[in-house]
Amino acid sequence: MTIEVLETPELAPEPPPAGPRVWVRDNLFSSPASIVLTVVATLLVLGGYSGLLGFVFAGDRRWDAVTFNMRLLMVQAYPTAQFARVWASVGILIVLLAATLAIYRVGGSTTRRKLGGNIMVVGAAAVLGGLVGPWGLEVSPVGIEDPTTVSTWVGVGVVVLVAGYLTRTLNAEQARKAAVPVLGVAVALITLVLIAMWTIELPFPARAPDGTQIIIQEPVAMSTRVPWTVLAAIGVVTYLLVKLARDRIDERTARNTITGLWIVSFPVIVLVILRDPDADLTRALTWYVPVALGFGVVGGLLLNFIASQKGELGRILAAVLVVVAFGSILVPMEWLIRFLLLLMAVFALLAPSFGGEGLARRRYLGSWLGTVTVVTLVVALITAPSTVDVASATFLGGLALTLVLSVSAIVLSFPLGILLALARTSKMPIFRLMSTTYIEVVRGVPLITWLLVAFIMLPVALPPGVEIGGVARAIGAMTFFNAAYMAENVRGGLQSVGRGQYEAAQAMGLTTTQTTVFISLPQALKAVIPAIVGQTIALFKDTSLVTIVGLFDFLHIARVVIPSQTQPFVFLGTIKETLLFAAVVYWMFTFAFSRMSLRLEKKLGVGER
Repeated sequence: MTIEVLETPELAPEPPPAGPRVWVRDNLFSSPASIVLTVVATLLVLGGYSGLLGFVFAGDRRWDAVTFNMRLLMVQAYPTAQFARVWASVGILIVLLAATLAIYRVGGSTTRRKLGGNIMVVGAAAVLGGLVGPWGLEVSPVGIEDPTTVSTWVGVGVVVLVAGYLTRTLNAEQARKAAVPVLGVAVALITLVLIAMWTIELPFPARAPDGTQIIIQEPVAMSTRVPWTVLAAIGVVTYLLVKLARDRIDERTARNTITGLWIVSFPVIVLVILRDPDADLTRALTWYVPVALGFGVVGGLLLNFIASQKGELGRILAAVLVVVAFGSILVPMEWLIRFLLLLMAVFALLAPSFGGEGLARRRYLGSWLGTVTVVTLVVALITAPSTVDVASATFLGGLALTLVLSVSAIVLSFPLGILLALARTSKMPIFRLMSTTYIEVVRGVPLITWLLVAFIMLPVALPPGVEIGGVARAIGAMTFFNAAYMAENVRGGLQSVGRGQYEAAQAMGLTTTQTTVFISLPQALKAVIPAIVGQTIALFKDTSLVTIVGLFDFLHIARVVIPSQTQPFVFLGTIKETLLFAAVVYWMFTFAFSRMSLRLEKKLGVGER
């Protein structure tokens, strides 16, 4: 008997049911409890949205307090005659950002389906705004009822909804492919903002013929519209030019170059462009140049000798230099010499491990000469008087001061936090004890207390004739405070590195310093990226505490200065509007930090491998 086996083709499993109706049923109305929670949450969201619209568009809202004082919020009292320096600084940042996006190939592509979904969300928000907004009241910015407000909101929302739906559904197969450049979408959004800046009128205060204060609708000033338009065009042109040239140059060289330009740009913008120091050429030639040459030559010879020693003599000399550097605090001398001594001690400690031979030795000595040059130049710029004439104690204020404080404290506290973490995990008791004491003492006191210490107690402890500016003291306090928290984050990452990594490094003959720099520290930093970004965001927001010590940061101007204005226009008590604007600005920066963190985590595969 013959049994014939029939071969039937294997069929693919049927795809599960999909679509918005299925998603809503499975995720929002899958059970009685889910239905109740969905309804309650929807009512809360609609109520909050309606309340927000009622607040923003209420007739008694003084948004002219924000539009009129925008320059005050951004740069405080920076002189109008020298405002070109501000635009030049912004232009440098835009050029560097555009070049970075091109070199690192940031952006990628998204699908029309996802883009259309986002457009539909905007349209739905507009339709809901027309339906739930309190448009029956006096809600226009000038306090005049507009019966067409509901139809306008709903009409615009429907148009946007249809556009999003068509973008999402036309040619469905192609809509699922990532073919829409993200940077193209960003350029389109920037273009819409520029068009709005040139066409939409905003509320500004004015005087009626009888002298009473009124609110009128005017476009943004040409002194603001033209620079932003020009800078946006420069950014696009820079991106296109760098994109065309990036394939003709070495990628590593390009990335190192743009990284170096970012590092250099910050002190150049703050200390040179914005501050405009009145350099003393005579003092530079008679003091700074000889000091830099002396430390460069003597330090180079000493480092070369320490690096060439194979035994313990080099390490002993490095230890002596450390003692001399710390002992210089007790001897009256220029702070530049103290700082260069400390740097030379650090280079001496690292010389046996990184001095190397041949090209490595020359690079190490070159880095020492470059460090001496940069430090001397920065000290010369800081000590030179500024030509920017402002009424306040510092030429920085507003959002510019907030950014300078946060960027400086973040950049300076990061390496200090790493050193503290390494010292706390060190096998040497003296370093472990010093680091632990520092971390526990600093973390046990609020930041506001350390700011008061820096502004009240530090001037008393400084030697006669030595003065430190208010901004520098605030940066120092926030740097040392943030370094303690950063150290604990890094220490957690170091403890996550497996013991096998250290054993493998020992088997390869790596020294302790080389194992730390090339093996354990990169893995530790990769593991604690979320914690580091969280600490960075917290420090950015904590810069608002400098208002306690008299610095006019962004939040202080929004919370105190503008609500107290009586000239040339009266804004007494106008605090809700300015605080909401400040909250939106803070959210924009912190949201950008979190998005960059997610991108970095995805690129490094944090939590995946």
